[in-house]
Amino acid sequence: MDTRRLGYFVRVVDVGNITRAADSLHITQSALSQHISALEHDVRTRLLERTGRGVVATASGRSLYRYAQGILRLEKAARIDLRAGGDTPAGLVTVGLASYSMAPGLAVPLLRAVRERYPNIQLQLIQNLTVVMSQAVLLGQVDMALIYDPGYVKGVVFEHVLEEDFCLISSARLPPVTSRGDTITLKEASRLGFILPSEVHTVRRITDAAFHAAGLHCSVVAEIEPGMVLRDAVVSGLGVTVLPLTATRAHFAPDEVRAYRFADSQLHTAMSLCTPEVQPLSEAAALVADLLRTLIRDQPGSAGRREPSVAANAVHP
Repeated sequence: MDTRRLGYFVRVVDVGNITRAADSLHITQSALSQHISALEHDVRTRLLERTGRGVVATASGRSLYRYAQGILRLEKAARIDLRAGGDTPAGLVTVGLASYSMAPGLAVPLLRAVRERYPNIQLQLIQNLTVVMSQAVLLGQVDMALIYDPGYVKGVVFEHVLEEDFCLISSARLPPVTSRGDTITLKEASRLGFILPSEVHTVRRITDAAFHAAGLHCSVVAEIEPGMVLRDAVVSGLGVTVLPLTATRAHFAPDEVRAYRFADSQLHTAMSLCTPEVQPLSEAAALVADLLRTLIRDQPGSAGRREPSVAANAVHP
């Protein structure tokens, strides 16, 4: 299978339009169409279908797209490694970071540590993918991922590195959501509007399960992936959210939000470092994994210990 054609196919799927994809690849539209046709002939199935707005991947195309990302990443990693030569650790290392967690807060410290110790290692940090992170590890799209532990997944292993309690987070611009100080009950929380990730996310599943077990309803007013939109929405008082305290510190300034422990329920989960079960990590990836473990050990609540209790709604102790 021609990896160049795989790259062309991935670009077409990403752009959703053959003409625009051809422009970005600096080739003619007819040449790009010929490459796609040759790839379809090679795999003996249709990969793209036309729509009124461009093209979309078929079911087979979506499957190939996922595998192609891993294949292209490995090819790029091999080229970087071979160009470096010598005894200095080198290569491309891709790390997936779970959203709505403390993981994104480790991105800059990890990048700094890699640049200082292993300047020939090219680090790629990814937070959003078309598949869940554990599947991305299995497919070879990322070398490793720091994620909420989803339980057993065939083909990957989970190294327990941190256990965290979730807190309810509300805007400091609004009055306190409860008179109970730094705690809140699920019943009190059920009267609030929540901003949460989609139902497939671990944070959402744990939150929904806690309310369901208590016979209560969690009112979700918006589903938002993390980042500036989440931060701005919560700070503006458009809704409350649920986050580990470490993630709250990463997303918000100390005076922007209030944090409340759940008084009558334990909402918690484990963070794990996910790696392939059979395929060993490259030398460069193993070194990055060790750096990541060191950074995690410096986090409150590491090595199986939970976060300390939230005191007086303080986000930063």
